[in-house]
Amino acid sequence: MGLDVEIVHPTKSYSSLNMLKDGTTNIITSELIQAMVATDKEIKLVNLLQTTQHSTLVLISHSKDIKKLSNLAGRRVGIWKVGFGEVPHMIDEEQNLGIEWIQFINPLNMYISGAIDATLGKSYNEQILFSMSGITPGSILEFSRLGYDYPEDGLYVSEEFYKKYPELCKKFAEASRKGWEWVRNNRNEALDIVMKYVKSENVPTNVYNQKWMLETILQVQEDVKGREPSYTLSSDALEILNKELIEHSYISKPIEYKRFIGEEQ
Repeated sequence: MGLDVEIVHPTKSYSSLNMLKDGTTNIITSELIQAMVATDKEIKLVNLLQTTQHSTLVLISHSKDIKKLSNLAGRRVGIWKVGFGEVPHMIDEEQNLGIEWIQFINPLNMYISGAIDATLGKSYNEQILFSMSGITPGSILEFSRLGYDYPEDGLYVSEEFYKKYPELCKKFAEASRKGWEWVRNNRNEALDIVMKYVKSENVPTNVYNQKWMLETILQVQEDVKGREPSYTLSSDALEILNKELIEHSYISKPIEYKRFIGEEQ
């Protein structure tokens, strides 16, 4: 593709959106909801590639009695300090649950100590972390099975950057797509590459953790019928989220689909 790219990582307390806004990076990965909110309130974004089509959000609880979200009424629940909490907050508001939200960078210690009754997590991350730590939760609720199956991660640039460098953006999106397609067809080799970086950067993980993470991500890239990924954001998904986010005052007006995917620039 002829691209000269430097990979810059966000931290657990400083998001990729912050890095885009302060000029640290030009292209980011972000969840769809955060990108929509940012487009409405801060910086107009363009979706270059939709890498996941389903929600990976889970609720990990101490109690077996928490079998539905309404059982969280009055409970202390862990939530990320860096964001990703819009859907849980909307549910809390809709059902008037009065949840006490406790921010975390890593929820493991708070959960083990009993400081929280439950914690939010991702099926490809915190859920794996708990399992690898030998923790058996009382229950795990998957938001995708509870009527909140919203697309998550995608590639984004500012609208300004997209207008200035449209061909570069398209090349980067195509390269990313080809990369994911290669990974899907070469999973073991992809894991070998990841583990080389894990060892060189002294990341506290292992190949089993990374394999679970990879398989989970590849699964949520597929459509509802388990077909090959399209890597595109559907207008239906955006319309549904427009309605929900406006209703809960996260955005003031609908995000225009064609403009959001770069077709009206």
